[in-house]
Amino acid sequence: MNECKQCGTCCRKGGPALHTQDLPLLKEANGIDLTDIVTIRKGELAYDQPAGAVVPLEEEILKIKGSGGEWTCKFLALSSQVCRIYKNRPLECQKLFCGDPEPLMEIYSKDRISRKDVLPGGHPVLELIVEHDKKCDPAKMAEIAAAAVENWDKSEELQADLREMLIFDAAVRELVTAKAGLPEESMDFFFGRPMTIILKGYGIIATPSGKSFSLRKL
Repeated sequence: MNECKQCGTCCRKGGPALHTQDLPLLKEANGIDLTDIVTIRKGELAYDQPAGAVVPLEEEILKIKGSGGEWTCKFLALSSQVCRIYKNRPLECQKLFCGDPEPLMEIYSKDRISRKDVLPGGHPVLELIVEHDKKCDPAKMAEIAAAAVENWDKSEELQADLREMLIFDAAVRELVTAKAGLPEESMDFFFGRPMTIILKGYGIIATPSGKSFSLRKL
């Protein structure tokens, strides 16, 4: 009989993506909060388990955040290797068994949810999310970053385009936390990972400099 030993190995490889069946967990008092979720947006690079490769996402997904700057699921108690929400764990965690990956693979890409599935219609941040996705498109950033890195010393215009994205991304997060009173920790859900983090994945370090950003190639 396949039985999880709760050794924590799978949890250290990353938190689960969320599916339609997990929506009730977002509404329970002892379930998952928006501050526990990170949106990986369409066009971002992500590890695809069936393909065994890092590929651009065709659609956004919602994942449980990692901890300590790593992908280790934030609900894993490192001292005991025990899941802190085991009785209310998401669908992928229920299906995942290291000795038999087939049950997980059967549901892996099915019925995944996005921010629109979680936020009620008319939510005041929805319009900002749409605008942010247009101006801070991860696929566009990847294209610009690749061209800039290829010929860094002659990429002033490309770097300016990247700074414009970075400035807008930072400004939206600051505006929403200040005006809407939403916790800073929830910005990873509403707007995905900060563009500084995404840009680093393409070989460019962005450092705040006054109201702008200084850029350097890794």
